[in-house]
Amino acid sequence: MNEIPAGLGQSLKLFVEPVAKASQLMSSQMEKWATLSVDSLKAYVDLGIAQGKVALKVRDVHSLSEFADSQFAVLSFMGHRMLDDGRALSEWGIDCCNQTNRLMRSGLLGMLFK
Repeated sequence: MNEIPAGLGQSLKLFVEPVAKASQLMSSQMEKWATLSVDSLKAYVDLGIAQGKVALKVRDVHSLSEFADSQFAVLSFMGHRMLDDGRALSEWGIDCCNQTNRLMRSGLLGMLFK
């Protein structure tokens, strides 16, 4: 009574396998995205805290001049960091698209030829 008919079992397997693979793909991609986001956020927060500490040390015109000079280095670092983050996000999107296409292709081929 609790047994699944042979044809229905095969149909369920054809449905469950792609769904399980898609779930694994989505969870791995979300993990990559979260890691990228947290790393970027940490870098920007650390930079902001460091900038706040440096700004609090400004006491006279000379230290203000040094602070202003250091801002050019900070802006350069921020520009490079933002470019790197954009590149990493772009690579993540391309990787996600490629893996999704591979998964769709193998799922469709599996449905057609099984």
